[in-house]
Amino acid sequence: MDHHFVGIPELTDVPRVAVVIDVMRAFTVAAWAFSRGVERIVLAETESEALALKESHSGWLALKDGAPAAGFDAVNSPGLLRSRDFAGRTLVQKTTAGTVGALAVADAPLVLCASFVVAGPTARFLQARGDSGPVTFVVTGEGGRADEDLACAEYIGRCMAGGDVEADPYLQRARNSRAAADLAGGRRSGFHPDDVGLCLEIDRFGFAMVARQEESLTVLRPVAVP
Repeated sequence: MDHHFVGIPELTDVPRVAVVIDVMRAFTVAAWAFSRGVERIVLAETESEALALKESHSGWLALKDGAPAAGFDAVNSPGLLRSRDFAGRTLVQKTTAGTVGALAVADAPLVLCASFVVAGPTARFLQARGDSGPVTFVVTGEGGRADEDLACAEYIGRCMAGGDVEADPYLQRARNSRAAADLAGGRRSGFHPDDVGLCLEIDRFGFAMVARQEESLTVLRPVAVP
């Protein structure tokens, strides 16, 4: 199947089916947040909007890229998130690339957000639809050139075609990416030493993550996939 792989700047039309990829780290973090009990994730356009949404809804939490900041309850790091208890909470997420990519295709009929930790379930979700057709994979990092995101997108696309797909070559590309080097070298704030390893755990979770419009918000929820 002839899938499309584009960066955020290359999005010109609303795709029929979009899978937005951010391996390091937005959609690895989102998956971990769901595993720690988050009920839904609201995607925000700006940090100011994230804080405003939190302040206007009792019990909501806010998460951002970078170092901890006043008003935010968490940062965009799976290593720092994995021990938290978010049972039943709504989390507002704003990141540099992942949330920007998801909001850019928010009007598409079907939008999924993905990383390696939910790659297999994402592929099976799309397979089960049967009528999805070619998928537009939005490679969010580095203006569409981030190899960790492209590798994940290509892996999901191959898995959709059926048969056994060896994950190691794709994971190795991600391990050798600029983003992985920056994280491992401590060149990104708000990080944990385990972040790279956690971002490369293939199919850690058994759900896909679907973004839909709920009233005026773009909301990400987990969908269990057999």
